[in-house]
Amino acid sequence: MENFYTTYRKTIDGVTFYFVKKYQVFPEYKNVSPILENYGMHTDFTRACKIAMITDKAIQKQLSDTLEENAAQTKVVKLNRKANATNFRPWQISFPSVLKAIGAR
Repeated sequence: MENFYTTYRKTIDGVTFYFVKKYQVFPEYKNVSPILENYGMHTDFTRACKIAMITDKAIQKQLSDTLEENAAQTKVVKLNRKANATNFRPWQISFPSVLKAIGAR
């Protein structure tokens, strides 16, 4: 079992977010994808590493050095999604026998 890490940053609405991922790899098994073990996202890089449970300073330094390389590869796709408020209606439960007994419509 081996660990490998990826890191990148994205600027969303003028705020830079750092994304850090820690994967487990099993090289002894063929055709097995890496397993995402921990994930961290924050506006502070060291805080993102702490969220992803990466506490080794040497690994954090290595990841911060690769940030510049990965920044050019990321792309933010803006989604224009509009919610239609008329589609959200509260549940209406009708008990005809009860309504008939009380004389309601």
